[in-house]
Amino acid sequence: MVFRSLTKVCFGPTTGTNKDISMMEENKTTQKGERAKSLKGSCLWGILLFAVLIFIDQLTKALAAAYLDPTDSIPIVKGWLEIRIVYNRGISYGLGDDAKPWIKIAVIAATAVMMAALAILYFKVNKNRRLVRTALAFIVAGGVGNLIDRVYYKVWEPGGLLGVRDMVDVSRFGFAVCNFADFFITAGAVMIVLSFLFFDKDALLPVGKYREQHLKEKEKAQAAVSEEK
Repeated sequence: MVFRSLTKVCFGPTTGTNKDISMMEENKTTQKGERAKSLKGSCLWGILLFAVLIFIDQLTKALAAAYLDPTDSIPIVKGWLEIRIVYNRGISYGLGDDAKPWIKIAVIAATAVMMAALAILYFKVNKNRRLVRTALAFIVAGGVGNLIDRVYYKVWEPGGLLGVRDMVDVSRFGFAVCNFADFFITAGAVMIVLSFLFFDKDALLPVGKYREQHLKEKEKAQAAVSEEK
């Protein structure tokens, strides 16, 4: 190292040094290209997942509205789970059905802003945190799926009969009649909790490969502190 430094000072960069610098620059360029390609693929995957979930939500709602009458009920698990069509013009889970129009419009606007913020957050989250990104895609798809119904059926207008199309009756479990958008939101929330608790290198109690990543980063941090001392 000392000889190389003296050579640089006295004679300028050598051919070997130029080659080393060139190789380093090429490696940096390659790494940047690979990161950009990986990020692009990750973003496309998220967009595709979002589109598939929206399609599933809207398709199931359309089928329920087309083939079910409000008086119909199809038992799936007798006494526990059944399929029937219900139109929810309220704010959430049937609540706020009689709310004033401006309140409903405010809720719709707030939901739209929240979904946009979560969508932006998806692209900001490190691509290696796949569970968190998947959770965000599920939550945004669920929120947008119900938002489509609320806007299309103008739930804020008094006297309307149609609204968010719900078809899965799980009221025996203490819930209202739901749809797939609701399930997506719930699944996304569960994934975020699991990520916070277990499935992330920064989780409270990381497990499996996440624990290994956590320990490696901890060792690197300790090594860096030791070097500074």
